Amino acid sequence: MIKEMLVVGAGPAGTTAALQSRKLDKRAKVTLLTEEPHPEYSRCGLPYVVSGVVSSLESLISHPPEFYERTSRIKLMLHTRAYEIDPKGKTVSARNLKTGNEDSLHYDSLILACGGRPVLPPIRGVDKEGVFAVRTIENVRSLLDHLKMVTVKSAVIIGAGLVGMEMSEALIKKGLKVTVVEILPEILQSLLDPDMAAVVRERAEQAGVKILTDAVVEEIFGDERVKGVKVSTGEIETETVVVAAKVKPNADLAERSGIRIGKTGAIDVDEYMRTSVEAIYAAGDCVETRDVVSGRKTLIQLATTAVRQGLVAGANAVGGHERYLGSTGVCTTELFGIELASAGITTGIAGAVGMSPISARIAAPTRPKYFPSKSCIVKLLSNRQDERLIGVQIIGEDGVSERANLAAHAIHMQQDVNEFAKMETCYAPPVAPVWDPLFVAAQALTRKLEVEFDKRLERLALEIPVHFRSVAAEKLVEILINSPNVKRMSDEVMKRILFNWQRGALSTEYGLQVLLEAALALEPERTMSLLSERLRLYAPVLELKETRIPTQPRLLYNF
Repeated sequence: MIKEMLVVGAGPAGTTAALQSRKLDKRAKVTLLTEEPHPEYSRCGLPYVVSGVVSSLESLISHPPEFYERTSRIKLMLHTRAYEIDPKGKTVSARNLKTGNEDSLHYDSLILACGGRPVLPPIRGVDKEGVFAVRTIENVRSLLDHLKMVTVKSAVIIGAGLVGMEMSEALIKKGLKVTVVEILPEILQSLLDPDMAAVVRERAEQAGVKILTDAVVEEIFGDERVKGVKVSTGEIETETVVVAAKVKPNADLAERSGIRIGKTGAIDVDEYMRTSVEAIYAAGDCVETRDVVSGRKTLIQLATTAVRQGLVAGANAVGGHERYLGSTGVCTTELFGIELASAGITTGIAGAVGMSPISARIAAPTRPKYFPSKSCIVKLLSNRQDERLIGVQIIGEDGVSERANLAAHAIHMQQDVNEFAKMETCYAPPVAPVWDPLFVAAQALTRKLEVEFDKRLERLALEIPVHFRSVAAEKLVEILINSPNVKRMSDEVMKRILFNWQRGALSTEYGLQVLLEAALALEPERTMSLLSERLRLYAPVLELKETRIPTQPRLLYNF
């Protein structure tokens, strides 16, 4: 029996899904439909057409329409909107937006890759001529036509996320005076901590971009056409407004069809990219994605996420059993002569989801000092509760994305910072230093965690009642002497214990701290048992974190 595959949406997720289904099932009938007049193209490249770095909008199109039928036997339907799904009858009702003709398309498996749409904020005058989104080829074509006619060579950009900042650079290169208005306290808040974002902001301002943070656009004024923008700090004369504030998942079709929608407003899918309705899958910007750091479902609207989800949906729609386990949200861009990248979560998000973040930030050269080199700023984040690597933020002029990819893989593998710091990197003077900036940062964060660990031991030693300290010291020494792992104890620790014994100081606060560290390293379970049996008061707030390195457990407080 020939299987009928139907994919709604021809962006990265939908096109990847269609091609993957064709690859795995040579006999299937695959249909790919999209509302747009173009097949898959790079939305991420749109700002670079505005700046002139990319020569034309057409060059962003991955393949001409005839490619799909000719090379992959995929039926491509442009200008076609799916407006209703009948899950029982397994049909999709669609309408051609050019001709008005309607069709009923049957499917055995349906993949929804409907993408997202820009959200226009509720601002008076947002519907005036001269207000643009930057989501489609047609959006940017209209913007470019508009810029040829304007007399006021300035632009206001609403939103300082990736697209907003990329557009600010593009319009600066276009010769416009640019103001970016951001409601949050700093730019690029979803990607970078404020201290890192400030580095990018400084470069943008040096290039001529005016950035207003903690600011709101109150009104876009003019007659039919934009003449200016009123913000909380005053008025800005302009004929061009670019909205780059938010992208909303296109989940309306799914919701009307009875498919479960998540808390984010996107389609709820499982790890197999299955929706709540049988034989219907979903992928890309229209779905919720599992954040591998926190485990929460969120929106990670990136092309790299979309294509990987498309691979899984396309395979499973033709009988596969692939899984998509989540995303770190790793992403990168170049702004005003510097590269930036991030993966995982920021300090603010970590706190909001109940973690206890700790970070280290360093600046280090990307080559040996005696070789022409550029500096790189790296910030690594960990969770005090388990010492996992939970985030990375990098800014520099060289090798930023490669370092972010490496850190993102470590985050995916749930590595703790100590493990990550032991990874090996290549070295050659013209290419890379002996100590890569990424691992200089990892070592700095490891030291901060070790200092905190020592402070916990010190606190624990201080909290041991005076009348119990002699007994505790004897018991801890007994644990060490009888441990089959005693040979693993370092010479330095052994010398410290013997020195305290010779001074009669084993039961002092410092002596107990040394014994606790040694006992926890060699016999963590017996040591914790001793503490919980004899110090019941402290048992509820103590937790031993088992690491993959047997000699380095961590004593953690739950508060």
